[in-house]
Amino acid sequence: MPNSWLTSLKEKFKIFLTKFYFIKNVWQTTSRLFLKLIFKKKNNFDKQKEFDEQIVNSVAKKRWPGLRQLKYLPQVLSADEKRKVKKLCLVAGVAFIVLLINFYFTGTKIVPRAGGDYTEGLVGMPKFINPLYSSLNSVDQDLVKLIYSGLIKTDKDQNLVPDLAESWEISLDQKVYSFSLKKDLFWHDKEPLTIDDVIFTFEAIQNSEFKSPLANNFENIKIERIDDSSLRFILEEPYAPFLENLTVGILPMHLWQEVIPANALLADYNLKPVGSGIYKFKSLSKDKLGNIKNYILTRNEEYSEQPAYLEEIAFKFYPDFNSAVGAFNSHNVDGVNYLPKELKSELSLRKDINFYNLQLPQHTTLFFNQANNPILKSLNIRQALAHALDKNEIVNSALNMDGQAIDAPILPGSIGYNPNIFKYEFDLVKTEELLNNAGYVKTEDSEFRKKGDTELKIVLTTVNNKENFSVASLVQKMWQLAGIKTEINLVEPGLIKSEVIKNRAFEVLLFGEVVGSDPDPYPFWHSSQAGEAGFNLSNFINREADKVLEDARKISDPQKRHDKYVHFQNILNQSLVAIFLYTPSYTYPVSDKIKGIETKNIITPSDRFSNIRNWFVKTKRAL
Repeated sequence: MPNSWLTSLKEKFKIFLTKFYFIKNVWQTTSRLFLKLIFKKKNNFDKQKEFDEQIVNSVAKKRWPGLRQLKYLPQVLSADEKRKVKKLCLVAGVAFIVLLINFYFTGTKIVPRAGGDYTEGLVGMPKFINPLYSSLNSVDQDLVKLIYSGLIKTDKDQNLVPDLAESWEISLDQKVYSFSLKKDLFWHDKEPLTIDDVIFTFEAIQNSEFKSPLANNFENIKIERIDDSSLRFILEEPYAPFLENLTVGILPMHLWQEVIPANALLADYNLKPVGSGIYKFKSLSKDKLGNIKNYILTRNEEYSEQPAYLEEIAFKFYPDFNSAVGAFNSHNVDGVNYLPKELKSELSLRKDINFYNLQLPQHTTLFFNQANNPILKSLNIRQALAHALDKNEIVNSALNMDGQAIDAPILPGSIGYNPNIFKYEFDLVKTEELLNNAGYVKTEDSEFRKKGDTELKIVLTTVNNKENFSVASLVQKMWQLAGIKTEINLVEPGLIKSEVIKNRAFEVLLFGEVVGSDPDPYPFWHSSQAGEAGFNLSNFINREADKVLEDARKISDPQKRHDKYVHFQNILNQSLVAIFLYTPSYTYPVSDKIKGIETKNIITPSDRFSNIRNWFVKTKRAL
């Protein structure tokens, strides 16, 4: 990088010298012509005049006329000479101005400057703008992201970087995490932010009376004060993903210690928060029914890092995406928090919008429940179902190419991702061979395969929304093309967890899972997570896989964790308890007046604000 800068400086200096010598040559030429015009009639002067000039030159100290002498120049020059001198002066003046203008544009660049605002439409409504509860509501997460700071945070590339913490250390046994705070930290109300605020926040999370959904992340973890600016977290067992739990926002103890924990959800600070983040609460407005319609944040000039460029961020709330996109189309907002694929056409005529396709750590998968359909207990049948699916066609047709086909639960860019993992390619010939070997054959009297009198039939359950229905319809078409009768069972979004997932009331479930920033598959595939209380939707139980997952989350070395996760995925895919289809893109539409948006990967939708400090509207030129 330094060499590149030096080279650029040298090139600019060469350009400057070239232009300097050009102006110098113009000036010299003008001077010579000026003298020539004065003395070109010298031979016509009489001897007396020549003698007078010699006398004057002999006593003159300078060969060039002074400023007082130049005022007599018009008396010396003829009318024709005056015209020529004026033209030459004009040329020299224009050349000098061109040089200055050129230097202005080549020697300076456009950079952001403070000012301007951004208004975004959000679907939903804020309830608890509080780090302890925001994980329950995406709107709350968005606002908490801007208002609060954590010990650490994720940058635009989803790397963990310091926020309130100046530095941290992890012990060799991976059980002790020690943090030191930055100096001169302040809350939005100008009160100092101290290590006591940090300790108070994590103890509140652990306090059952606060009823924080984050409590499980800090179960059996000791929090110790080291001194006035540092603390440590002590774990019972090594846990590699623990660091990411510490991105949670810190609460101001001087305000929240007055709130009775059991009444925390009723506190006014949940809607009018005081944090230490890059933006601070300014105002809100409600309608007659008490619904919040507008929420305005203003730049925090005392932010621990460089303050943001945008002066204000305003949010308007809508009941659904149709309303939010309509407001965007009517120029009532500058962006929408998410654009469903089916509404993209609504904005197709707008030429002043940038569509940011962000990558979420989420996969959409077909989960098998072998207990509810004996046919699925056959590995041959499950393999046939896998080979019958053209995943690229699903991404292209159902998602309009807003996604990427996958073959395993660990996604591109994460530790453990391996494009050469054991997989099942689209192969209808292989599907037919496997089904025949399983005893299910086509007969003249039926379009679907049978084994004796038993028809090869599967019920595919999914959430009732446009994307899932489109994907399910394509899966149905592909399986039925192979002779597998497929029925689609649509379930309303509010019932999918309570009536389907909790009781595992499905044969094959098409469902999307957000896996989080750390790729740790333990919560989704360890046998302890099977059953009603866990996220192991296929009730996958494999002792070897359990051991690999248990060991991996105790390892901090990235390469060793990677190898463990590759091993696990091979075990999982060979068992074929699920078919991994695709990871979708998160489309974020924003007016092109907003510059500086560079985020590409996100963990949660609120991470679209990861580099909001660099968003800008207004600009200036600087060297």
